[in-house]
Amino acid sequence: MTSPGYIGDTTRYAREVIDHAEGREAQFWEFGHLLWRPWGFVGYLFCGHWYAQSFGDDPAQTVDRFLIQTNVVCSAAALLLLMLLLRKVVRAKVAWAAVFAMSCSAAYLNYCHSGAPYIPALVFSIITLLLLTTAVRLPGGGHGHALLAGVSFAVACALWFPYSFTGLGMLAVLYRWPPKDSAAVAAVIDGSVCRRRLIFTFLVSVAVSAFFLFATGAAANGIRNVSQLPQWVRESDNGWSQSATAMRAVTGLPRAVWDFGDETVLLKRWLFRDPYNPVHVSTLMFTLGLKLAAFYLGIGAALLILWREHRVVLFILVAGGLPLLLFSITVFEPSSPERFLPVFPFAYLAVAVVLDKASSHAIPSGLVALLLVGYTVYNLTANSQISGDPRVAEAKLRIQALNNNVQPEALVFVVTYTDEMILASTTHPLDNSLARLAFRVQDAVTIANRRTAQWRTVFAESTLAQWAQDREVWVSERLLANRPEARWRWVEGDDRRIHWSDLPAAFGQLDRDRRIQVGMDGFLRLAESQANRELLTKWAATDGEPH
Repeated sequence: MTSPGYIGDTTRYAREVIDHAEGREAQFWEFGHLLWRPWGFVGYLFCGHWYAQSFGDDPAQTVDRFLIQTNVVCSAAALLLLMLLLRKVVRAKVAWAAVFAMSCSAAYLNYCHSGAPYIPALVFSIITLLLLTTAVRLPGGGHGHALLAGVSFAVACALWFPYSFTGLGMLAVLYRWPPKDSAAVAAVIDGSVCRRRLIFTFLVSVAVSAFFLFATGAAANGIRNVSQLPQWVRESDNGWSQSATAMRAVTGLPRAVWDFGDETVLLKRWLFRDPYNPVHVSTLMFTLGLKLAAFYLGIGAALLILWREHRVVLFILVAGGLPLLLFSITVFEPSSPERFLPVFPFAYLAVAVVLDKASSHAIPSGLVALLLVGYTVYNLTANSQISGDPRVAEAKLRIQALNNNVQPEALVFVVTYTDEMILASTTHPLDNSLARLAFRVQDAVTIANRRTAQWRTVFAESTLAQWAQDREVWVSERLLANRPEARWRWVEGDDRRIHWSDLPAAFGQLDRDRRIQVGMDGFLRLAESQANRELLTKWAATDGEPH
């Protein structure tokens, strides 16, 4: 029924798996996604030939297809497992409502189409919760279940490391999980002593399993001593360097369930007073404002009901979610839709409990229902395959024009990664009209990255390296525009290390010798002139400082 708006780094994972398989240097044992590329490599070995014959996939597409199909299976599994978990505490119809609500959240809708590890990790996280909630109810304490839960949680963390920040929530489940029949359970289990033993078993299992997985990955990555570990860990953040992360969390949290589309761009244009594409506050009030209000009123109402009726679940939710939120704000970045997927099992457990108490709290539960129904209807409509995406059609036109005119392996620079060609080709990796490129695409400016200030250096080095291989370099005409159009998604002031005026000032100095017209847009080929080489050499040597 739906198509994704964003599927993360699926195509990058596939390219790196193929590079590794063909003996080229590539990131393979990444700390943040330790097991994901190896899993893609397994799929390439066992399914690659069949996919190529059956679908005409190139090597990278065979990995894309395998990883996407993994997510299809895991998406269904996660919903079924969540249903089993919720049935431990609520009625069937309430559990189905909560499960359906999670399946329609923005993060879930996007990543069930993807080849990213977030939902497969979610499966193991829910398995962990199922095992732990079973362990506290078994006579003798269920230490075997706690042991398996530790292994499952370690696998979740090895698929995507931020799941580790929900570990306190897992411990809270062992410590406070409410059994259906407290008297019966108390008769066979000494609560305090037994649960402490379960916690010990779980922690030992997690520690041993995680050590084995990450030590194996580190050794395979060539790490021979402890001093090399910090660099390995830092490499997993992909160079992200966002500012005002606490402010970004205000929209980052609801973005996990609401599809904001370009509305966060409008918010940033208003906040940073973008002089090129100003936004009036009234525009935000009737778009993003309503969604934010529905989200925070719904969350506030849910917390109120939990405080009054089920503080144990509230305790578990806070233990599972607060460390992840603090990690996102202080260490990484809180605005990506997948950032809060690890807390979904805890969150929708809380949602189910709240809905089960709806008759006792009409107004607060009505606000929760309004949030769930609101984002469900909106997300299904916004991501419907019937509506389509005009940016995909525009990307196809630009790709076709370039394929017909540039030399093989040409390098084409666009403004940022939000360009239609990058988004469309990475979001639909199995669509050959988008994925089969005769050229490589690279963003001229990587926003919110540690190397943003050195964008001239990166551009100059890439261009000179391309010319050294006797290959063309093209740039989008947008880079020479005096002002950015609204549809280009540029936000002036979002990253204060770069201004739009820097782009035409820099690229206007470079000689061009050929042009490709695409509607109102176009691409220019950089001339391999002596003047261009001297200027680019200067940029590379001065770490990208403006001239």
